[in-house]
This record gives sequence, C-alpha cells and structure tokens, in this order.
Amino acid sequence: MVEEGKLEEIEEFARNHYIQLDETHGIEHMERTIELAEYLAEKEGADREVVRLGASLHQIHDAGEVREFLESTGIDEDLVEELAHCVRCSELENIDEAETVEAKVVFDADKLQVVGPFGIMREIACDVGAREKGFRESLEHTREIEEKCFEKLQTETGRRIGRKHHEELDSFWKLFDEMDDVNIK
Repeated sequence: MVEEGKLEEIEEFARNHYIQLDETHGIEHMERTIELAEYLAEKEGADREVVRLGASLHQIHDAGEVREFLESTGIDEDLVEELAHCVRCSELENIDEAETVEAKVVFDADKLQVVGPFGIMREIACDVGAREKGFRESLEHTREIEEKCFEKLQTETGRRIGRKHHEELDSFWKLFDEMDDVNIK
C-alpha cells in the first residue's frame, strides 16, 4: 500500500503530464482510463492500486521516465517495476510482452477508448486536431487502429465490452460508405 503523501505525489506527477496533452488525451482521458481500469481490475482479479496508478501514468509512454520519477518518491522497488511494466505495455507494439494481469488491465482500459463509436470519434478528433491529418487519412487510420485495438484486447472483460462496441460499427461504416460513394440504395 502506497502512503497517502506519496500517492498524492504520483497523482500530481501524472496530472501535470496530462494537462499538457491534447483534449483527447488530457485529464478526461486519464480519469476515464482509471475508472475503466478499476472496473476491469475488480472483474479480472487484478491489484486495484497497481492498475489505478498504472492507468494514471500510462499516457506518459516512457517507462524509463516513469521509473526514474517513482524511484525518487521512495516507493517500494517492486511497485516501481510493476508500474513501469504497465506503462511499457500500454502501447500496441509492446502489449505482447505483458506478464501481469495489471498490465493487461491498464492496456484494455486505454484501448477500450479507441474501440467502437466513442473510440472512432475520439480518434478522428485527435487525428484531425492534434495530429493534423487530413480527413481521408484520418478515416483510414481510425478504421485501422480501431480494428487493431479491438483485436489486441487482453482480458475477458475487456473483450466482452469491446465486442459490443466494435460490432456496432459495422452498420455505421456501411452507411458511411454508402454516402461517401454516393451509393444510396
């Protein structure tokens, strides 16, 4: 269990990172990721404190920076490693290295926000805004990343939630493509 003062220090470190990010990856994203991670932790039997902290730190994307900061707080070395592992495995290209249910839960809590209607709106907004992609490039990227995130979900609960949201997109994309191709039937 992390002492209250150190817990506040970690949460402040995370918040200071998120307030610098674009609207789709800012404080709301952090809070939603934490809430989803806590829910998944309960369902999957993961350590709630580890997933809460891992979810709050996941968007930093630099496990070395996270490790260095956490070491400076004086928290338990094993917890430092667990949290750095959660951060490292929150990336699509690293999730296959996940060795703990906590890392898998943090990954799912983040990636569920890319899956389904909510996810595609968030991705398009980020692509067109912060990433400055054009509309067509954004559409193509959004379709690809939504599919990849859905396919990589790690937990049974995450896959169940994701499946429901992902399946809703089929009819949406069919209607979108009809209008895009002016092929209304």
